Amino acid sequence: MRDTVGFQGGVAWTPSDTAVIPRQTRGFYVAEPGNVALGYPDGSSVVWPACVAGLPHAHFGFDKVLSTGTTATGIVIGY
Repeated sequence: MRDTVGFQGGVAWTPSDTAVIPRQTRGFYVAEPGNVALGYPDGSSVVWPACVAGLPHAHFGFDKVLSTGTTATGIVIGY
């Protein structure tokens, strides 16, 4: 169970419509609430609305945090 729950590390991330996250992701955290737009390897994207600050958000497998559609700030990617 330990391998599938929570983060084992992380990195601060600046949203970008082109930058690809170099590792497999487990989720994200935001310091200031807002929407987070995630891109996936198949080219799809989803805007997750009203993400709460200070809590981990589990979203496995995204490879981008898109600047278009993201309003939350202080984003940390969890591995």
